[in-house]
Amino acid sequence: MKVLVLMAAFCLTASCALAQDEAPSKEHAYLAKTVGTRTGTMKVWPQGPDGDAMEFPFSETNTAILGGNWVESAFEAGPYKGRGMSGYDPIKKKYIGTWANNMTPYLAVMEGTYDEAKHELTMIFDDIDPATNKPVKMKSVFTDVAGEPSTMTMYQKNNESDAWVKTFVLTYKSKQK
Repeated sequence: MKVLVLMAAFCLTASCALAQDEAPSKEHAYLAKTVGTRTGTMKVWPQGPDGDAMEFPFSETNTAILGGNWVESAFEAGPYKGRGMSGYDPIKKKYIGTWANNMTPYLAVMEGTYDEAKHELTMIFDDIDPATNKPVKMKSVFTDVAGEPSTMTMYQKNNESDAWVKTFVLTYKSKQK
C-alpha cells in the first residue's frame, strides 16, 4: 500500500513538473497580454443604441493565476462590479470564461474564438435579461488592433429580429502592469 501511495505521489509530482516546463500556448500567451490594470470609459445605452448613452469611468484588473492557465478579472464602473475568469480549453479549442456581477444573481458561462485577422475575441453566452428576467443570448467582442485603443462591445440578441443589439462599449485608455 505504501508503494502505491508513493508511486501515485511521484506520478502526480512528475506530471505537474512536466506541465510547468511546457511553453504556454499562443492562446494562453494572448490571455497573458490582458494582465495588468486597465482604465477607460464604459458607454451604456439603457434604452437601446438609439437612446441616450450614459458614460462611466471603469477600472479592470486582470491577474494571471494557476500557472498562467487562467486570468482572473476584477471590474468596476460606477455602481457596477463584476468578477470573471478566462482561459483556453485545448480539447474544445475554444476560449472559455465565466462572469458574475453585483446586479444579477446569475453566472454567465462563455465560449468563443479569436480571429487573428480581425484581432477579435468573440465570446457567446446565455444570460438572463435583468429587465425581463427571461433568457437571452449575449455576445462580447474584444478588439485589440495594434496602435488603436482596445474595445469590448457587448451585444444582446433580439429574439424577434434575430439581430445583435449593442448594449455597451468599453474603451480602454491606459494600462499598468
